[in-house]
Amino acid sequence: MSVRVVRTKSGEDIICDLYEVTTKEEPEKAVAFQLSYPYSVWINPNESQFLVESEGEEIQKQSSPDIVFEPWAPLAKDRKILLKLDEVVTAYETYDEVVEKYNKLIEAVNGRESNQT
Repeated sequence: MSVRVVRTKSGEDIICDLYEVTTKEEPEKAVAFQLSYPYSVWINPNESQFLVESEGEEIQKQSSPDIVFEPWAPLAKDRKILLKLDEVVTAYETYDEVVEKYNKLIEAVNGRESNQT
């Protein structure tokens, strides 16, 4: 699994299992990205203060911000979506804790889908 956060031109952050898509003619040249189980991800704006100052106390670092996941392209029938290369600004690794939460979400979703069939 290659879990990455993809930042799009529109400013969205999408966490997914990311793969490069190539052609048979040019297997070393990527033409698109495949996003498997894509979810929009962000930090809850009410919890986004990483440094918290209390009255009469020192500034303290907030250790576990509230991370929100929401299905990206929720009406898509397939859980694998292609995204053109020119729509991507960057793709990066995120913190282990975020990846763990994402993986638990995907396991839960896969469990529900297998129970429905």
